[in-house]
Amino acid sequence: MKKKLIAFRIFSGNRLTIPLLLNVWEKNRLDRHFRILAVDGEPGRLTTAQFAALRSSAVCIYSFMTPHLPLLAAEVKALGRAGRPQPLLVAGGAHVTGEQELALACGFDILFCGAGEETFLQFGRDLLAAEFNARGLADRFPAIMAPQAGNGAGQGWEEYIPLSRHSPTVPPLEIARGCLWKCRYCQTGGSRPRFRSQDSIERYLDELRRRGLPRVGFISPSALEFGCARPGRPALDRIEGLLRASRAAGFRFIEFGIFPSEIRPDTVNAEALGLLRRTVSNRRLTFGAQSASAARLAAIGRGHPAAAIENAVAAANEAGFAANLDFIIALPGETPAERRQLLELMSSFSKKYRVYFQLHHFFPLAGSAFALRRPSFLSADERRVFGALKKNGLASDWWQQGERTVRDYFAWLERDFPDIFAQFS
Repeated sequence: MKKKLIAFRIFSGNRLTIPLLLNVWEKNRLDRHFRILAVDGEPGRLTTAQFAALRSSAVCIYSFMTPHLPLLAAEVKALGRAGRPQPLLVAGGAHVTGEQELALACGFDILFCGAGEETFLQFGRDLLAAEFNARGLADRFPAIMAPQAGNGAGQGWEEYIPLSRHSPTVPPLEIARGCLWKCRYCQTGGSRPRFRSQDSIERYLDELRRRGLPRVGFISPSALEFGCARPGRPALDRIEGLLRASRAAGFRFIEFGIFPSEIRPDTVNAEALGLLRRTVSNRRLTFGAQSASAARLAAIGRGHPAAAIENAVAAANEAGFAANLDFIIALPGETPAERRQLLELMSSFSKKYRVYFQLHHFFPLAGSAFALRRPSFLSADERRVFGALKKNGLASDWWQQGERTVRDYFAWLERDFPDIFAQFS
């Protein structure tokens, strides 16, 4: 029997996700029954040959966040225009977990909501048994697939690691799923986190070592809360076990407390910093500050006072680390006075500390409390002031691309989905 061609649609926004999905099939010996094709290219920039490969596939698998949707929607629409039979279009990821109506309207046939390990495994088994006959395949699956009730984090998620023989990418290891906090701009919070076990971590380390790789990193929404039972109370024994196992495995570079395992300012203490100083390779730590305004921190549900930001930076410098501070500008309701307050903080901190500012622009993410909120866009004068910070070496200019992305998103919604666009306030 001819093997079914399954295309995994890879681009910069999901390159760390796809290897985990592939590992689910590999561990259960499903991948050998399909022809696996990786179509790697940025949305809107596929070559003619890449697009033809998608068209020839029986199934195209996507994973994305909300900012990626407009360009991917255009690609899906083009696949639909190319004639019949059309591939079965499958989507998962953060956007789909948070919102399904728009994703279905964009042309996807099947959505995976929530943790994907359990449902993606079942999908693979069902796909293997299904008969392919043009578009009839879509009718053999529910439009929305989700983990069983009471299993929101995914059954057996620790069984899988984000490494695949079908992909050269080596993602950092997700060690925490969920978050104890409920920041209103984020989809992750509000569910009690699950932490990867030491055994599962060491299986990942063993595989990296077998491949001869020198570097290891980890994914956690709050690095110093890995393994903790209560918010803001680091479980240093769990963190030490993680980092010492990495050191014992012989890795030259061990990264923790920097993207993608940033630190909440209110979790910092001297003991934790001492542990990091002894065990990690990075000499910078990244703290999620988000706003310089106490009122805005409260409004976004951040859960820490403004004073915690400076305390964290001072302590990090004292322990021998430089600090990166993440801020989100244009948050819903943010005022010009609050942005001036941020500029004053940046000026003050730069004189006292070894610090760099990483500025992001607010984007309304599906599934978050701010999913239908508009940014407080900067004025022309504010854009000039914030734009000059990069030239002075004080801050990143990442916010500029973020601003373009959110404006493009709203223009797309207004044009193609005016009813949804009208819901934003």
